Amino acid sequence: KLMCCFNRHINGNVDTRTNIYYVQSEDWGRTWTTIDGKPIDLPITRSKNAALVHDYQAEHRNCYIKDINYGPDGLPVILYLTSDNHLTGPEGGVRKWQTVHWDGAKWVYSDITTSTHCYDSGSLWIEEGAWTVIAPTDPGPQYWGAGGEIVVWRSFDEGVNWLRAQTLTANSTYNHTYIRRPLGAAEGFYAFWADGSPDARTASHLYFCTAAGNVFRMPYDMTDEWAAPEPVNR
Repeated sequence: KLMCCFNRHINGNVDTRTNIYYVQSEDWGRTWTTIDGKPIDLPITRSKNAALVHDYQAEHRNCYIKDINYGPDGLPVILYLTSDNHLTGPEGGVRKWQTVHWDGAKWVYSDITTSTHCYDSGSLWIEEGAWTVIAPTDPGPQYWGAGGEIVVWRSFDEGVNWLRAQTLTANSTYNHTYIRRPLGAAEGFYAFWADGSPDARTASHLYFCTAAGNVFRMPYDMTDEWAAPEPVNR
């Protein structure tokens, strides 16, 4: 099964990202359907169509998709953030982290937490008995800039309740963001990301963490083919 979820920009304006759409294919992309198996023609050219999961435009909210993953039942779970608008700082209102998943009959929504920027970006892990979100949901040193300090959020009931499981970074020099989920990686390389100031040109370091939450930073300068990463949060 191939699956794809996406937003739209109203009239092509990048500051108006909104809505959630979902399509899937079970024949390697030859034909595409909605979540409930109804055929849909591509390309999709109208904002109101059968692939629409949620009309955030009607609620005057922006929407930013962060990740998509499968549950053990083969059904999709979408991780995303909504905001009052595209503006930075307090004018942007509440930036809310959410999931929506298909339970076989309907889309089910859950709220995780809030953060301070529309481009705070993280990923979703779905493993036996738990959903895990790793994202920069704590404010960082550049408070209103993209990114922040990284937190692990976990749900043991398919998103009904979320617990703050770990804090991976704190007292950082620069914001962390764009936490990514490597595919097929071992527990020693569970997530990776970078830091840097969103307010000025700075150095940017590469990080990764283990499944247990141990964080490592790669050397900024490497003179040999192999170099040991530096433990950050032990």
